[in-house]
Amino acid sequence: MFFTNRRWMEFVFGVVVPTALTALAAAAVVYLAMARMAAEVNDIDRHGIARVVDVLKDEALARMGLTASEFTIWNAAVLNKGDATFATGDPRLPTESGHSFDTLLIIDADGTPIQAFHEGKVAGPDNIGISRADVVALIAAERLRPHQAASGFVQSRLGPLVAGLHRIEAGDAAQSGLLRYVMVGRPMTETQFTAMAEALGVRHLTFGPVPVGTDAVSLISAAGNVVGSIGWESRVSGTEAMERARLPVLAVLGLLFLVMGVLVVTIWKMMSGLRHDETAARHAASHDPLSGLPNRASFHQRLAAAYAGPSHPIAVLFADLDGFKDVNDTYGHDVGDRLIRATAAGFRALVGSNGTLARLGGDEFAVVVEGSEAAERAGALGESFVDFLDEAFDFEGRTVKVGCSIGVAADAAGELTPGELVRRADVAMYVAKAGGKNRVDLYDASMDADRQAKATLAAELREAVVNDGLQVHYQPVISAKTGSISGVEALVRWIRPSGPVSPVVFLAIAEEAGMSDLIGTYVLRRVARDAKAFGGLKMVVNVFATQFRDPGFPDALGAILKAAGMPPDRLEIDITESFLASEPERARRSVEALHELGVSVALDDFGTGFSSVAYLRRFAFDKVKIDRSVVIDVIRDPASQSLVQAAVALAETLGAEVTAEGIEMAEEAEALKRAGCHELQGYYFGAPTVRSEILRRIDRERRAIGQLSA
Repeated sequence: MFFTNRRWMEFVFGVVVPTALTALAAAAVVYLAMARMAAEVNDIDRHGIARVVDVLKDEALARMGLTASEFTIWNAAVLNKGDATFATGDPRLPTESGHSFDTLLIIDADGTPIQAFHEGKVAGPDNIGISRADVVALIAAERLRPHQAASGFVQSRLGPLVAGLHRIEAGDAAQSGLLRYVMVGRPMTETQFTAMAEALGVRHLTFGPVPVGTDAVSLISAAGNVVGSIGWESRVSGTEAMERARLPVLAVLGLLFLVMGVLVVTIWKMMSGLRHDETAARHAASHDPLSGLPNRASFHQRLAAAYAGPSHPIAVLFADLDGFKDVNDTYGHDVGDRLIRATAAGFRALVGSNGTLARLGGDEFAVVVEGSEAAERAGALGESFVDFLDEAFDFEGRTVKVGCSIGVAADAAGELTPGELVRRADVAMYVAKAGGKNRVDLYDASMDADRQAKATLAAELREAVVNDGLQVHYQPVISAKTGSISGVEALVRWIRPSGPVSPVVFLAIAEEAGMSDLIGTYVLRRVARDAKAFGGLKMVVNVFATQFRDPGFPDALGAILKAAGMPPDRLEIDITESFLASEPERARRSVEALHELGVSVALDDFGTGFSSVAYLRRFAFDKVKIDRSVVIDVIRDPASQSLVQAAVALAETLGAEVTAEGIEMAEEAEALKRAGCHELQGYYFGAPTVRSEILRRIDRERRAIGQLSA
């Protein structure tokens, strides 16, 4: 759960949040950028319109100044005389038409109106109510530029006037030094501005005595006072453009969010896949793929964790399947794998919550048991394992039977190291295997001494093989028909300085230490070398099962015989029924290969079990050797006598001879001879001895036969 939550938090804060923030930031940046651009465009428009209005205002003032100048010059003489008759005729006409101006005033030098006309009528100077300050300001402006008109806005009762003022320069008044001015004007109206404003894109131009709003230009009188304003409807081109672009931008942002959402989902799926792969990798790294059990690494981690806690009893159980290799070799690895899975499932059910079960590899299993009575509980588990494997498995009609050798080691006070506890359990397991297999042994200190003794013996045995320290003894094989020696069987012996070592002991050690091939080859070389001394006698050699399993054994044997100059037909190879039972197909191929080489093959230990009769029929053996277990009862057990007679009859039918082994009494020899055995062998006829001794015996027999013939 913690792992899942941690992964979820990493995804949220490592992917979702940054992605969402990125998308929001992008949206905010786009929105702010558009808003700013709209504001800037609006501001540009606002200033542009203001400049247009300023231009219109200045244009109106310039026109009015020009009108004042033209009117004054054209009517200067009349105006100077104060005559009411203007060049234009009726003095009301210029103001009545209102084409250029509708208000006209004659003003003296100090800015006081003398005459006034408005809309074609005579008006008193005070009726128009012009601002004297504005007039004075216009006169001052005109004096700065003599002979040119001055223009500006003038406050009046009629409202702000667009006014033009020009000096009257001709006539008596001018000559007498009395300055007078003509001021023409008209109130501010929308009509004169609207056409030009709309042509320039300014909408709804308005005038008023007060500011219309923020988008307005103030009208400043000649004296510098605000007399009104020109306003217009704000043109927000940027905002309008932003509104038009809103939907496309929102669509793009939506697509961006969609893409990022898809990206987030994709990343989540990828992370989920990676998490699944990581979980699978973790499981694969800590579990055996075949059985699904924790592997060797997990086992050692669990054991180390047990020792890392408070001191408490700990026990380790080691289990090794007996006969698993034979199953693999006989039925193939597929059946072997199914056997491992079935065994693991059974062991898992038996262990339950009592410990941690692991497969160490191959056919080895281990259990860590903790807590009170750990040793007793581990021992009980071992017994349950043995009982579980007591029944054979059935895989699609193939009956598969294996056993289990189990070693248990315990550490009651947590004083050992994990490695030492494992070593002790391993020692106990090998003791169980050496003690007959299919049993449970609890470690004790004496096992180490035995193991050390075996290790020492194995090292000395290897040295003896390398340094030619082994001996090959020969036991005579007697012809039942003639009573003479028809062959010799080679038997390896090891005589240490401290005394001889039993073949049962050192051959078992050789198999455990992997020296079977080495010793078997050693014996074959010695026999091939000694064969010449034995004349034409048959040389019999027992070979190890490991040699017979080797597909290259026939070629290696042929090379040995060729190097020694020994004819292949003088060699007889004995193989046991147990090898035939475990690997019948491989045995058949080996027998055929040896026959092609010219070597005879004998079935050894006939009658010790298995399907002996079936093997006789299946394999083309040259000889059958009846085991001592049958011979020992032949003189008193009718069933054994019948078995021997049946074996002889079957062998003869199949073209094979029969040799009876282990004969120790004359009665046994006589009974077996009557049963039809072709050859007899045993201590009754002679114990295995060195080559020189057996050769002397053969020589004596030959001399005796020669004397009888003479």
